[in-house]
Amino acid sequence: MRIGIVFHKNPLAPPTGIDLVRLRAIATGLLSEGIEVEIIAPVEREGRLNKLIPVRTLGALDGSSRYDLVKTCYHHSITLIGKFKGPVVSRIVRVVDIRLPERDAPFREMLLHCQEMIKARASTVSLNNTINRDRWKYLYGTTPPTVLVPTGCPSTIPASMSNPFTSKVPAMLFLGSLAAPRMVHLLNEAARRLEGWCTIHLVGVNKASLYGGNEDCKLDPLVVQHGELPEDDVWDYISYSAIGLALATGINRFDNDLSKIFNYLRGGLPVLSEELVINNELIQQTGFGKIFSYGDIDALVSGVEQLLENPPTHKKQEVISFMVREHSWERRVKTYVKLFQKMLGGSAPV
Repeated sequence: MRIGIVFHKNPLAPPTGIDLVRLRAIATGLLSEGIEVEIIAPVEREGRLNKLIPVRTLGALDGSSRYDLVKTCYHHSITLIGKFKGPVVSRIVRVVDIRLPERDAPFREMLLHCQEMIKARASTVSLNNTINRDRWKYLYGTTPPTVLVPTGCPSTIPASMSNPFTSKVPAMLFLGSLAAPRMVHLLNEAARRLEGWCTIHLVGVNKASLYGGNEDCKLDPLVVQHGELPEDDVWDYISYSAIGLALATGINRFDNDLSKIFNYLRGGLPVLSEELVINNELIQQTGFGKIFSYGDIDALVSGVEQLLENPPTHKKQEVISFMVREHSWERRVKTYVKLFQKMLGGSAPV
């Protein structure tokens, strides 16, 4: 069985984001299951990801017989499959319609076009959560069928090396992208309110300008910005933080599937999360953090105070074990293996 994974950008180029983390995890996981995997991307030269997975140019798809099945990673990956004629599994992070999510307004026409292409071309649609699955079925029906493959987390992480923080006050970590103006405003206000007893650190980028943000969406100097970092380095920031912060992009739950919560909990970091985040179910299951009212800065500050005064450290190892057992990337890969075998007539990896 040879699987081609179609990725939307150069997977060999830095920096590292969740898109590349997921790509590496799924590709290497499939390889460990005995499945031959190649990544097809808009690159000029071929190479290898993690020294293991071949990275091919888009021309590799012109020969339809090269792959038994192709998996796409994001909406517009479907536009890259070219002349490939075989079965396609298309993954969608969030389903858009003619109005929502509002932050996708600049890209709505393109995203809707891609969804129509997926409806017409995909053999199966992979979605992260039940809310977006239901949205897809409401808009496009039950053909093609859908499968749920949520975000995952690594079963093993690098040993903690050194404390990356220089401040003597506790660090609250925001991991990932700021993808809406409201997130920037809330983070800035929190940094000002918490000055002197908790410092906010951003490991990621401010992308609010892509989603309707303007000059008002600059980060306050009190927010310490580290930019995007290599995946292995991020775990030191998680290990030495006191709290992991998660903010909703907006009022629609389907738009708030946050992978950062998986990483916080996997690293044993208590989470302070805003209402309307889908992954808050993990915080409720583990009891490892607090959920504050949507848009309520007073509740956010109060949550920080409570977690600093009474951190749930006694649950740390139990939470880590739960995440590895129930939400590892290996679990997600097995879902894909079963799906691929079913789509290809039950054939075992060869």
